[in-house]
Amino acid sequence: MSRILFFVLIAVVIAVAWSVSRRRNSLSNEERVELEAYRQRERERAAHRPEKMSEPMLRCPHCGVFFPKSDGVRRADRVYCSARCRDADEAR
Repeated sequence: MSRILFFVLIAVVIAVAWSVSRRRNSLSNEERVELEAYRQRERERAAHRPEKMSEPMLRCPHCGVFFPKSDGVRRADRVYCSARCRDADEAR
């Protein structure tokens, strides 16, 4: 008998938690309209934004990590991923 009561109690707790969760997550009609208008504005902005151009990736001659060309640290004719790699390669 105690097992049955235990499972009934668990079912009641789950039902109450589910009901509270649904009420907390429900939106009013005004909120739904506002959310849909916001999503539409974001879609329009995304359509008008220029696509980001990809950037060439380089490989660090010291550690072998690939990095964007604009983030590189130059030393003479070599490009390193960081000042630490540049200095370590120079020390060799």
